[in-house]
Amino acid sequence: MSRLARFLEPPRLRTLETDQERRATWLELFLDLVFVAAVAEVASILSADPTAAGFARFLALFLPIGWAWAGFAFYATRFDTDDLVYRLLTLLGMFAVAALASTVPHALHGGQNSFVVAYVAVRLVLIGLYVRVYLDLPAARQVAAWLILVFGIGVGIWLVSLAVPVPWKYGLWGVSLLIEHAGPVRAWRLLGSMPVDPRHLPERFGLLVLIVLGEGVIGVVLGTAHVSWTLSSGTVAFAGFLTGAAIWWLYFDFLDAGVVVTRNVLSGITFTYAHYFVAAGIAALGVGVKLTIFSVGPGPSYDDIGWIAAAGTALCMGGLAAIQLAAPPMLLDADVLLRLATAGVALVLVGLATVLSPVLILWLLAAVLVAQVLAELAGHERHTQPLTGPV
Repeated sequence: MSRLARFLEPPRLRTLETDQERRATWLELFLDLVFVAAVAEVASILSADPTAAGFARFLALFLPIGWAWAGFAFYATRFDTDDLVYRLLTLLGMFAVAALASTVPHALHGGQNSFVVAYVAVRLVLIGLYVRVYLDLPAARQVAAWLILVFGIGVGIWLVSLAVPVPWKYGLWGVSLLIEHAGPVRAWRLLGSMPVDPRHLPERFGLLVLIVLGEGVIGVVLGTAHVSWTLSSGTVAFAGFLTGAAIWWLYFDFLDAGVVVTRNVLSGITFTYAHYFVAAGIAALGVGVKLTIFSVGPGPSYDDIGWIAAAGTALCMGGLAAIQLAAPPMLLDADVLLRLATAGVALVLVGLATVLSPVLILWLLAAVLVAQVLAELAGHERHTQPLTGPV
């Protein structure tokens, strides 16, 4: 038992510890790599069907994928002790996420039940982690019981949907996701005296943003790999890279993430849920860049797909505006207005997609984003708690 005890360390409230600085662990980074595959599969839905219906399906499937990632991130920031049980359960969850990614292409076309089973497996692993908190950590027993209840109800609804035909099946999915997203609001209040780590959680969300930015870079690579390198394709690829680089700069240099996530319940919830729009928007932008590169090469016509990059930019900048608005003093300051203005320009370009070429739209988006970076560089210093990477 003494040898076994070396590998078993009950969950503890890591956010109350002051003797060390929390950083993302190698296991968390490994988990993120599995989610890369899931995000790529969701993006392929939009890439294969660049229509309004395809965009809606992309957003719908991105929601449970992103929420599954957030579940592991929030557990780890408070209770991760990196012992044998936690590692094994996390690895099991990673396998379930990989299975979930494999079901995404057919999740809305005949493979709905496979998607449900894989998603339920992911949630059951998270519930198992919180059961352990309930048993071993009296200080957090109330919040663990609440999350077990909420996530358990969600799992039950997902399982019921197995026996329900389409489209009612999708309605049950929506109800379950609504319940799951509402649960953490009360949990955040229950743990009000135990704030999240102001560096670890922002770093985890920053890594999520890097995942989807990486998907955008992959989109540029895939786009240029399928067309000949010409002046047209090269300049389009450069414009796409500029959009990703500008978003990276805005997020990691001018977002007061550490302040927002620890300010109060409203700010913390805003930070969490607004990241759905940030991440989904960046992923959509990456798809739009890839299709724009295709538009200058031979093959299928992509004349009217400029709206995808514009819509993705609008989602991303709207989410960033909401996060910045939640920072003290919670006013419409210059940063918020700049983000909203960029989102507004992107929405105008969505409406002009049938008039303007995808290449022109992409260059206009790149110009607006780069201009915002320059404006913020001239306007103020970096944010007070920089999102440095893991060491």
